[in-house]
Amino acid sequence: MSGQLFINEHKKFSTYDPSSTGLESLIDDFYAAQYESAFGKAAGAVGYGLSSPNERGYFNAIMGKDITVGIFTGDNIYSALGKRAYDHEGVRIQYEQATYGMASEFTRGGVPMFDTTGGDFFVGLGAGTNQDGLINDSFYVPIDDFREPYKDLPLPFDYGMGMQALENKDDTIAYRSYVDKVSANYGDQADKSILRPLWCPQPTIANNNIAAGARETSLQGISRAIASGNEIGKTYNGVTITAGMVSPYGGANGDFAAYRGLNNEGGNAHVENNIDGNVVDLQGNAIGLTDLRKAYRAASVNWLDSANPNGKIWCMSNVLQDKVGALMMANNVLLNTVYAQRTINGVKTIPGRDAGILLNSFNNIPIIQDGNLNFDFSTKKVSTVKMGDCYLLDLKHIWMSMLTPIEAWNFNNIAATRVLAEKNVLLSRQELRTDGYIFHTKIVNIADDA
Repeated sequence: MSGQLFINEHKKFSTYDPSSTGLESLIDDFYAAQYESAFGKAAGAVGYGLSSPNERGYFNAIMGKDITVGIFTGDNIYSALGKRAYDHEGVRIQYEQATYGMASEFTRGGVPMFDTTGGDFFVGLGAGTNQDGLINDSFYVPIDDFREPYKDLPLPFDYGMGMQALENKDDTIAYRSYVDKVSANYGDQADKSILRPLWCPQPTIANNNIAAGARETSLQGISRAIASGNEIGKTYNGVTITAGMVSPYGGANGDFAAYRGLNNEGGNAHVENNIDGNVVDLQGNAIGLTDLRKAYRAASVNWLDSANPNGKIWCMSNVLQDKVGALMMANNVLLNTVYAQRTINGVKTIPGRDAGILLNSFNNIPIIQDGNLNFDFSTKKVSTVKMGDCYLLDLKHIWMSMLTPIEAWNFNNIAATRVLAEKNVLLSRQELRTDGYIFHTKIVNIADDA
């Protein structure tokens, strides 16, 4: 398709077809006639009436003031987690029952009431007490304290003061558009941080020396918060898991180490306990619906309202959610959908109302899809084959604890900065916190898709 541009009585006319195809022809003909090369459309030289190539000026392409997002950005799971105001640093957790009714637990005056030389056994409530008789020694509820300190989370950036001065006067981007992109980057970074896999190391710093490696920085990952000591010694993505990697909020020196790490007595192997999260390790095998059911059974039996899906979510990558849908179709079962809404306490289903967000679900629990679960940092794109980890979370027992919300700080006094740029910092103080571990399950070591 072709046409002409001509002037009649000082008015410009075009014979090109008024369509998108006609517009493409007009643009191509315009640049070819004016600049002799299609390369001029991007950054080539322009003559401006000068015939000699050496005398041509520089061609300034008009790009517009807006920035087009050509990258993946996501904060779905970070947004889905409930936010609570920080009012104390630690949590106090009952990690065992006062008694499980075992014979070894019953004493009177410090003397065992039952012979357990042949092995411990269950005796039950009131064992060893006759009517109107003597009772056993008192039981005590075992409680321990766990520190979960907040983290400082700054994201600094600069913006040229000359760029600000040129805004609305030349072809420069809009300051607000730039700041919006940085703000989206902040949420994306928070999301990537809490979705870091267990094998991804937690950064540390001591006395402003990164190499010293003492105090942990950056947001805690969900995979570590609900990890298990049973993962010690396993290999994920070529990395061997250590005791410090499964112990959140301080690693091997943290309050969780005595429960998640190796036993202190003689360096014995880890003994599974109630501070461990539930882990379904596929050991590099393909995922099946039975694995999702295992994850559901492991967590749901501990929920106080096990029949109620409110406040529970599945967290999956887009590849894994597609795989689960395909598995269900192969069994002539469609992936369920539920309507959900985001509240200050997280995601909950709304029975009987077509309102909120329509989400896929499994066992009536909504699925939150997030590309940061299968993000490929080598290509800086969401992978189309990586499954990533899968989480089943009870939002009553895992949340973002916020000491200060996200704030924007800026300063442009060049007498102080000696830089012709506005200095900016986005800053919040928060941390991923949990006060119960057996309420959650994670599925790890899932084979990538073909």
